[in-house]
Amino acid sequence: MIDTTKIKTVILLMFENRSFDHMLGHLSLENINPDVNGLRAPLENYKNIFNTEPYYPYNWNGSFPLPGDIPHEKDFVKTQLSKNELTQQFSMDGFVEAYAQFSHTVPVREAPPMIYFPSTEVPITSFLAQNFCTCDNWFCSLPSSTQPNRTMALCGDSNIDVTGIQYISAKNNFFDWLTGAGINWKVYHDYLTFFILYPELWNLVFGKNFSSYKNFYTDWNAGKNTDDPRLIIIEPAYQDAPHINHRPNDNHAPLAIGWGEEFLRNVYGTVISNASKWEETLMIIYYDEHGGFYDHVPPPSIPYTTTAHNHVAFNSLGPRIPGIIVSPFVKKGTVCHELFDHTSVLQLLAEIFTPGKSFSENVDKRKKDGIKSIAEALNNEVPWEPPFPPSQPIPVNSILGESLTIPPAASETMRQSFENASLELMNQRPADVKRKYPELFQWKNAVDQRRAIT
Repeated sequence: MIDTTKIKTVILLMFENRSFDHMLGHLSLENINPDVNGLRAPLENYKNIFNTEPYYPYNWNGSFPLPGDIPHEKDFVKTQLSKNELTQQFSMDGFVEAYAQFSHTVPVREAPPMIYFPSTEVPITSFLAQNFCTCDNWFCSLPSSTQPNRTMALCGDSNIDVTGIQYISAKNNFFDWLTGAGINWKVYHDYLTFFILYPELWNLVFGKNFSSYKNFYTDWNAGKNTDDPRLIIIEPAYQDAPHINHRPNDNHAPLAIGWGEEFLRNVYGTVISNASKWEETLMIIYYDEHGGFYDHVPPPSIPYTTTAHNHVAFNSLGPRIPGIIVSPFVKKGTVCHELFDHTSVLQLLAEIFTPGKSFSENVDKRKKDGIKSIAEALNNEVPWEPPFPPSQPIPVNSILGESLTIPPAASETMRQSFENASLELMNQRPADVKRKYPELFQWKNAVDQRRAIT
């Protein structure tokens, strides 16, 4: 483990809703890196049973459309983990059953939750995993969905246990924590920011610390100065956010994952374009939660109770998610098997920015329960030249559904949450929205016209 004070910039890029085996299980299966705890032949060893029929992981090669969204709220996750009441162990064989409950169908033999991507379908993710550090023991913080897990990543705590049509508390968020510690930070968002779902952050969302992603390259290459942000958040364009003729790239199923791969290549290309900054930078690529896709590794039994008035108790972490550390502070092609969750990032931020002072009591508690800091993955002191990413075109294969159009109604919970927040911001702060997110008014006009005739 290195001296973390040498790290001058931390970049966080969180994608949406994919599991480790789904995205990176190919590393071991294709013998790219046998040290990775991914999938291995024969795939029959990972069977799920539903209605006495076996279902196995299978290679998605773009020859047929991806399915729609897959269930990943807490009740479905409980089914997916499939705890044996006798042994009190998770068997991880309920993914197909959860999908059948959600879809009210008997799944075909190639069931949607059992898809995994070969390296050819996720070329940039695979390239970065091969050339930097793969974290194969990183679990989402809660066995639930997007909003609770993103809130854990933001605050180290969550007052919610499910994704709902709701505004979320941002108490003890890392933006306020960084500002209080005198640390500069910035968010670059490729279209609308996820943080509009937290009303306590609305003033920040309209402030100078939030900027369009199109400014990232110019800012990154403007030269070093004392005002440079030390924490940078990169946000993709969210599929569930209001958009019209804007290409989402957050990898939320059934979105074309090629767009997320292209976005990842662009971000990485920018980060390595400034050699002097690269030498002092740590970029963390991770996912909020597993999105209902199969993973074979049982999560540890680490308890957590939400801070809301109903105090919902969880008895374990959620399923594994893809995690990659991209930095000269890791050796090429390494694998970190230490236990991480999203609060591992908050541990690291405290070690870098407030040495000797932790992020929060709950992050400390999770540390005592065995969750390690990302610093455990850092094992290199000598700067090295970053490789250039593959330049070939990236395939785009998916059901696009309504990704680029206006749906007749926002029926999905996350989409409705985004819409409600956007409409409220346009109502309360129209001048700010016109200045920062003018596309929302174009979206609103299109929504009114589309829904008036349906």
